[in-house]
Amino acid sequence: MEATRFAAKHRENSQEPCRQALKFLPLALLLILCIACPHASAKTSRFFPENKSETGKLRLAEVMALATREEILHMGPNLEYLHASGLKDSDFKDGSVAMARVYCCHPSTDAGSAIWFYVPSTQQVQVGDLVVVRMGRNPAKNDAGMVNVAVEVREHKGDPNSQCSWDPPDTTKWARVLYCKWMPAEGWTLEDKFLHKAWLKSEPAAKP
Repeated sequence: MEATRFAAKHRENSQEPCRQALKFLPLALLLILCIACPHASAKTSRFFPENKSETGKLRLAEVMALATREEILHMGPNLEYLHASGLKDSDFKDGSVAMARVYCCHPSTDAGSAIWFYVPSTQQVQVGDLVVVRMGRNPAKNDAGMVNVAVEVREHKGDPNSQCSWDPPDTTKWARVLYCKWMPAEGWTLEDKFLHKAWLKSEPAAKP
């Protein structure tokens, strides 16, 4: 699989060494590390929220890579999760699955904690965009679950009027989270627990 370009520029307070180290990330390697393991389970698949508290809520993430249709159709068990969410092979095209980071700025957190989500045909997503993602629901007994789904592109890469940045501004931190000035006014709240920090917004779950 061909290498996929990582976002060329981070936000205004991004860490320069990290930007150079992650300028190019092979999607094939990311698939192996993150979701394409032949023994992938719902507990390890990045198509589902790692924390139950995120289920059905909105979360902001920065797109790192987009999968081709061929890559999507060879995701093994993860393709089954997409099918179980009501999607068909005909729904997939280049870019229908995205990988995005929710923590910044170090390879171990950027890729290691990245999420994957389905991108509906109504959304035009590019690497570097800030996307609002409706977090999915982990499968359970008598419940096929629901994968993460893109809701909207909130900011395009390089937006000169960006309202978002990685917080805290300390560039030596490895687990900074996205914060946007409009979040509090729009009902987003900060969830800050042990090893988990994120700005989330409650919203009823919906199908892709």
